[in-house]
Amino acid sequence: MKKQLIPLCLLLFINLVFSAETMDTTAKNVTSTVTTVDSSEGPAAYEWNFLPGDAIRIIVTPDTGFPNGVYPVEADGFVDLPMIGPLSVKTMSRTDFEQKVKEAYIPILRFSSVQVRRVMSIGFQGGFRRPGVYWVTPGSTLWYALSLAGGTVREDGLKKIRWERDGKRMEQKVPELLKDPQAIFKLGLRSGDIFRVINRPKKTGWEIFRQDVLPLLSIGLSSAVTAITLYEWSQKR
Repeated sequence: MKKQLIPLCLLLFINLVFSAETMDTTAKNVTSTVTTVDSSEGPAAYEWNFLPGDAIRIIVTPDTGFPNGVYPVEADGFVDLPMIGPLSVKTMSRTDFEQKVKEAYIPILRFSSVQVRRVMSIGFQGGFRRPGVYWVTPGSTLWYALSLAGGTVREDGLKKIRWERDGKRMEQKVPELLKDPQAIFKLGLRSGDIFRVINRPKKTGWEIFRQDVLPLLSIGLSSAVTAITLYEWSQKR
């Protein structure tokens, strides 16, 4: 009877050890995927084709103060600018809009030039060195957008990045997109898109054994020893 109990205890111990989850969970909980649209339109379209969440960046040189900044575009296509008021980016061309801004600001900004740019809001969450939301021009590359967030904390982070939109995981793999030198608007990015990577750094084999496996081994061995001790004690009674 005693010899039959020992294999049973060992079986329970092995089951306890391997029932723990030690695999990377980045591929789990995959939500429905959506397909991006590869735009074939020219630069004029993406530079002044505003979508929800986009904004206008005003660049004044050589001054660094007013009215430099990012001004969100409302859902109805209007942007509210200081001293000018609401202007429609849908009914005005980029040239007309820029001229309107210059007429309002140049007289109070001596020896300055004014430029306007469309920008998109792209979020970086999780294991990035500088997570947050950044305003990126549609003509930027994905590498440039990632550089704004400082890159990933974990060494293998680029392989683990997920691209999400409206809570759904995008079909395209980020490592493959990074090989494409095209602008982000060509890759199908939109304002509100999020790049996410888990914050857990890559572990060495020893760290995995020490942090994940060793505690389970200790619990399993303790349980086995306790079971055997109780059995021997019951047999002596």
